Amino acid sequence: MSLPSYIRLLGERPRPIIGATIANWNSGVAPSGLAGATLVTIGVANSWCRLNFGAAILAGFNVAATVTIREYCDVAGANRLVFEDDWTMPQELAMLSWWIDSEHYGLYRIELFSDQAADDGVNVPYEYRIKSW
Repeated sequence: MSLPSYIRLLGERPRPIIGATIANWNSGVAPSGLAGATLVTIGVANSWCRLNFGAAILAGFNVAATVTIREYCDVAGANRLVFEDDWTMPQELAMLSWWIDSEHYGLYRIELFSDQAADDGVNVPYEYRIKSW
């Protein structure tokens, strides 16, 4: 690849991806084996992507809830926990990790867990911005 091609890729604007997930945030079992469920899986196996923003909207959770966000990415050939944070309600917006044009190889999975049984079935909107190259 030529130098101008690399420069063009670095200047590429990220695509916003907006979605939402309904799941059993308290009684479910996430792929990690821990309580909760997957909010979103980003990327493709054996491929690079660059993330520069991610957020989940937690406005639908019970006011007494503590929501745990766990983030996993491929490290040394396995999908491993790289970030975990607790958010107490009421909280409208939770930032996912600290992506500032961070490059990831393989799948990046985000799991949520609420400590309130009433939060099963809550719709959780999210947004992330990605450059896939």
